[in-house]
Formats: sequence, structure tokens, C-alpha cells
Amino acid sequence: MAHRILFVVPPFASHVFPTVAIGDALAARGHAVAWVTYAQMASALPGSAKLYALSAQVSEAQIQALVEAAGASFLAGMKAFFEKMVFPLCADMLPGVEAAIDDFRPDALVVDQMAFAGALAARKRNLRWATSATTAVILRDSFAQFPKVETWLADHHARIQREAGLVPVHWLDRSPALVLFYLTRLLCGADREYPPQYQFVGPVLAARRDRDDFPWQELRDLPRVYVSLGTAWVQRGEQFFRIVAEALADLPVQVIVSAPERFFPVVPANFIVRAWVPAVRLYPKLDAVVTHAGTTVNEAFAHGLPAVVAPIAHDQSIFAEMAVRAGAAVRVSFTRLTAQELRAAVTAVLEDPSYRAAAKRVQASFSEAGGAQAAASAIERMCAAPIAVER
Repeated sequence: MAHRILFVVPPFASHVFPTVAIGDALAARGHAVAWVTYAQMASALPGSAKLYALSAQVSEAQIQALVEAAGASFLAGMKAFFEKMVFPLCADMLPGVEAAIDDFRPDALVVDQMAFAGALAARKRNLRWATSATTAVILRDSFAQFPKVETWLADHHARIQREAGLVPVHWLDRSPALVLFYLTRLLCGADREYPPQYQFVGPVLAARRDRDDFPWQELRDLPRVYVSLGTAWVQRGEQFFRIVAEALADLPVQVIVSAPERFFPVVPANFIVRAWVPAVRLYPKLDAVVTHAGTTVNEAFAHGLPAVVAPIAHDQSIFAEMAVRAGAAVRVSFTRLTAQELRAAVTAVLEDPSYRAAAKRVQASFSEAGGAQAAASAIERMCAAPIAVER
């Protein structure tokens, strides 16, 4: 039986990309799919995608507040993220999500864990909904040891539900029917117990509409290291990238950096620095990555690449912990990093075969998890089951 699936995603490209791959898999099976998100995310979607575009955009003030919070403690950064981004997005998105439901008439929603408006709308309309979990926060009781912070968050969750006319449930960022994690039990901890609705499908890497102006002809026959802090945190990285240049300029490696070129007044001879890099196409040509432990580390492991991880904020420390525990990464400090430490870490993941072997084991677990096809099957099963209700 064909279903109609509506994806509700925030204005963050790394949160949109997994839904594109899952949407492609569902469409190939005969289901109708559509997205509701902000207009600036249209470039992350296939040209043929049905998009309900929200006209409002995330303000520069909101983004700047998050960048400033990146240097704060885990709790301060998370509080700023929810207070200045997640909760305001919920209020801003809800009318547009409900309008999209009225027009598209979906059988189910797939809601990013940070797009609370999708969860509210699904509950208001008594629709099935799944969570697309693009971060690891749900996997750890990150706030349990900080009761006041947990209470603050729970109170805000309850408030926005009451304002929507709903009886509050404890958390809006996890569906009682299905939570899709783009990780595997091997990486998250095979010895841990998880709720039955948690499905570990591994990363889902959709083809992206990349530009084609990368200087492929400049790639050398040397070990290649990719350095990226993603899109949200790159502006915090000027000092970090200077250390990268100092640490790796005289090593017999080629370094490809995704960062503003102004961060490199002098580009070392063995560096390629670009504000934009076609990462998914580049991974097969790499030997290691240096990253903040966001989406990049997941993509690296999907290609069997070891990593050096320097978490900045939010759940990145959780990803870093997973990567190190799996034996596939070396962790360094983002704020207290020295050139000597980074040089040693990069040399280790390139020269010690145990790191690549561990990354290959993670890669194998990713392949076995099923990716977008496994996620599509889980959504189909949810659509065929009774509507799950959280008590």
C-alpha cells in the first residue's frame, strides 16, 4: 500500500540530507514524499522535490548567538541552542507545518528531532510520526546529572505543548513509534539497552547537488587529510585552522581544508583551502579526517577513514567518545590544542594501522545496518501499525 510521507526539517543542511536519501528510497517504492522547511534549504533537496517552503528565515542574530555559545560549556551551549534556536523555530514553523499537512494530507510525518513543530502538528492531527535523530543527545541522559537544567528543558517542552492545546508528554524530540538513528549499535555501545522504537540504520548519504569547481587536478600522490568543522561552527575555527597549518605544513601529507580562505594568510604548499569542498565525492580519495565530531566523522567512518576529533559543543563530545571507544579516532582539545598535539594525533591515525582497522569495522557495521532502505522499511512498518501514543 502506498503512503504519503511528509518530512519536517529545520534549516540545517546536515539535518536535511538524511531525509533526502530516505525520501528517494520511499519514492522508489511508490510512496509520495514532500518536505516542509525554510526556503533557503531548497538547494539541499532534489530539484523535483515537493517543497512547502517557509518564508521566514533564521535570523543572523540567532546564528551569531549559537556561534558565541560554541565556546561555552556543554550546558551553557545547549541552553543557548534550545533557548535561541530550537524553541523559537518551533513557534515559527508550526503554522506552515499545519498548512502543509492540510494540503499534502500525509499518512505520517518524519520529524527532525529539532523540529518540534512537526511533533506538535502530528499529535494535534493524530498522525503517525517518526523522529529523524541527527544528533546523539537522545542516546545519552545528557541532562540527568543536572536536575535543574533537565527541569528547565522539561518545563519548556510542557509549555509549548500546552500552548498548542495538547496534554504534555515528557519529551518532544523522540517519537513513541519510531526513532531513526544514523549510527549503529557497534558505535553507540552494543552492550547498552535501548527502547524498542529505536532503530539504528547507519548513515544515509544522499547524492548532493555539488558545484564542480574543486581543483581535483591538484590532488597529489600523498596521504590525504581532510579538515572540516562543518558549516555551523566554522566561524569559531580561525585559531584552530592556524594550528592546523602550523602542525601539518611540513608533514609529507596533502591537507584539504574546508574553511574561509581568509583564515590562511599564507597557504602552505601542501594545502588546498576552499570555503566549500565536495566532501562526499572527496572521501574515497582520503586517508583520514580532522573534524569537530559532527556529521563529518559519521561520513568518514562510512568510508572506513580514521579520524582526529576535536569536539566544540552540544552532542559532539558524545560522538567523539563513541569514535574513540570504537578505536577509530584520537581525541584532541578544540580550545587548548597545540600544533605538537595535532601533529602527533594525525601521524597516529595515518601510521598506526589499528585506527584504520577499527574504522573499517565501523564501516562494515554501517553497511550491515541498511541505511536509507532500512529506514524506509521501518517507516513502512510504522505506517501499517496502530498509532503509538506516549503516556
